[in-house]
Amino acid sequence: MEDTQNPYAAPTAPPPLPGELADDSIKADRGLRLVARLIDGGLMLVCMLPAFLSVAIAPNNDEPSPLQLGMIALGGLFALGLFAYQLVLLYQSSQTLGKRWLGMKIVRNDGSPCSFGRIVGLRMFVIALIEQVPCLGALFALVNALWIFGEESRCLHDLICDTKVVKV
Repeated sequence: MEDTQNPYAAPTAPPPLPGELADDSIKADRGLRLVARLIDGGLMLVCMLPAFLSVAIAPNNDEPSPLQLGMIALGGLFALGLFAYQLVLLYQSSQTLGKRWLGMKIVRNDGSPCSFGRIVGLRMFVIALIEQVPCLGALFALVNALWIFGEESRCLHDLICDTKVVKV
């Protein structure tokens, strides 16, 4: 009797364990990540444009006029709205506008989805706190950014949070 296998049978390999996820994602390159960051920063500058223009209206005034105060408030509201929208995007898809437009997202190092708490708590809040330490914070910010030129092409905040940015 021959031992033939049914070609239509289900595979017999066990499913991967959570720590053994197959990661076939492609890391986003350094240039794309930089452009996405510049887009996000540029959008914030555009939101603050009314506040910048308020200074141009009367740069020599000691006290801001009601019009200037209104423009500053408007710029602040635009910036706050953009920040809130970016947080919603991070919650929904692990992407900012810059990453979304360039086809990237943040994932865990094993390729699994990254939680909102990890992104906002570790990647943003803790890193921002460290960067506020006088003198050392500026050095940390520089090292954080330059770490992307390492072998893994990941910033220091990626290593701290066990994340990476991949193409989608």
